Amino acid sequence: MKTYSLFIFLILGILISGCTTTTSDKTGTFTGGTEGVGIEFVNLAPPSSFSQSEPVRLRVLLKNGGETPVQTGNARVRIFGVTLENFGLQNTYKGTLGPLEAQGEFTAQGGEQEIDFGQINYKPSIINQETFTLRARLCYPYQTIVKTDICVQSLITQESQGDVCGLTGEKVVSGSVSGAPVQVTSITEQARSNDQVRFDIKIENEGKGEVYSIVNKCEDLDDDTKGFDAKDKITVKVRSPVNVLCGFRSGEPSSEGVVTLDELGVATLSCWKNVDEAVVDKLDLQLDYLYRDQAIKQITIFEKRR
Repeated sequence: MKTYSLFIFLILGILISGCTTTTSDKTGTFTGGTEGVGIEFVNLAPPSSFSQSEPVRLRVLLKNGGETPVQTGNARVRIFGVTLENFGLQNTYKGTLGPLEAQGEFTAQGGEQEIDFGQINYKPSIINQETFTLRARLCYPYQTIVKTDICVQSLITQESQGDVCGLTGEKVVSGSVSGAPVQVTSITEQARSNDQVRFDIKIENEGKGEVYSIVNKCEDLDDDTKGFDAKDKITVKVRSPVNVLCGFRSGEPSSEGVVTLDELGVATLSCWKNVDEAVVDKLDLQLDYLYRDQAIKQITIFEKRR
């Protein structure tokens, strides 16, 4: 009987241990990922082919696959790539009528919103059939947040206080960067001088779309000159630790400024901090930008039925 009871106890222990080790793979604050707000044409709105005499709606679906909520009306879409007047469509942006919730505890898949552009009414005459490519351009503000542990230690504190923490090694770990198309892919440290520590922060556009300055409006980006000036610019703010300075191009060192991605979609920002005492601290970064993406659909319109 004792042998049987011991066997049951061991089996229960294994089951409990198994449940405990498989509860979650998440090790940090965020779920992570490279998705922001995605866009696609709604199924059958429009269909791939239809007659010129048929009533056909045009709608797009937005899905927030990242960890930044987008407020009502801030995700905006316009149709382009064809002569819109011929289709009875307006050459203006339309915004969402509700918020796009971020992925999180209460919305595991992220929020969704449809934008309705009304009915397609192709006016020019068609002989047999014609094929067109519709494009929907999405523009929305987004944010990337970084929260990760760093070692605030200088050469002097290392000698006087010993190795309180380690400067070497990659500081970006699983769950330390929020899900967004712009990612902080690397943070490394080194002693800058006897009493300073330096952080090198690598920023990359890992999404499918384009990055623009957060200070612009969506309409500004459609102007070639304004769009060129705003392209690849990201506002970076160091929220913690205090008294961190970064080397931005625009002027004096500061804890907040603008970085510009290169032709490969990459930028490296160097920041530093004076060190009085060696501590483990939390590096808290906020990146703000406009993101632009698009969806494409080919349609065939048949001659009007008589």
